Amino acid sequence: MTRSKHIIIPVFMLLAFGLTAYSQGTKVSPFEGTSHSYTCNGITVGAGYSFYITANPDMSGRFDDGLTGEFDINNSEGTVGDDGLATTEIRWNVGASEHIYYLWLEATISGGCSNNINIRITPQVNQFDLLSENVPVTNTKSCPAVTSDDGFNPMASAYSAGYTTLQFRVVRENGTDNTLTAQAGDTYNWSFVPTLEVDPDLTLGKVIISIQGTNSGVITADGSNRYNVNGLDNEVLVTVSIENAPGYTRNVTLTVTEQKEDNTNLQDSDPTNDAVMHTIEVMPVIRMIGA
Repeated sequence: MTRSKHIIIPVFMLLAFGLTAYSQGTKVSPFEGTSHSYTCNGITVGAGYSFYITANPDMSGRFDDGLTGEFDINNSEGTVGDDGLATTEIRWNVGASEHIYYLWLEATISGGCSNNINIRITPQVNQFDLLSENVPVTNTKSCPAVTSDDGFNPMASAYSAGYTTLQFRVVRENGTDNTLTAQAGDTYNWSFVPTLEVDPDLTLGKVIISIQGTNSGVITADGSNRYNVNGLDNEVLVTVSIENAPGYTRNVTLTVTEQKEDNTNLQDSDPTNDAVMHTIEVMPVIRMIGA
């Protein structure tokens, strides 16, 4: 293939050659099930471009996207604008981790001369996990709160057993690495929908007071009860309030559902740790006191 000094293709933006970060997804080591944008900059304005994928670094073994189930490549062809950029989006499907791929960009100017550049991509099995746990992890049981701050008031004319405040943590593991792959707009935010259950329920009060992260601050749920977390946070603190019920041992369960990483659409890989339970031990029943 003829190469021309008139076409300049210096680098793929913000992709580190040789970088492998198998504990987290990146654009060069993406998790199966994710979509990533790949951008090349500094290309001659007006050049036509085409992205394609091969099995080998010598350009051989070119894949037919229409017949290959391991990936879907979108916006693979176009003309370079004044910004000198060419971008494509690739979704890495289940099965992609069984192969190594070479993503190529070919740029061609009107005279017919072309130039090429490639990066090596090694997809990996999805390990993204959003889990819930007690705070601290070993704090699985506690007595009901009996302080005035929690609404407990044995001196009131109408006895009030008060409320117990509990804290849980929702943790992201093995998401897309912000520091290694982020470019403008790529914050890799993640989100989930929490549910709070108490057994027995007794039709008493139970509420999520707040969900908060270091960079996210206090998060407000959207209309579908989804909480969107800043991608710089790997965990958020969930504070809940449970109305006390004398005479009952009660199990409080926080479950996270519909977990995903927003930009890549990465889904949760392990449903076994989505729910965490804390037991509020029985509070003795006292009906009255008299002379």
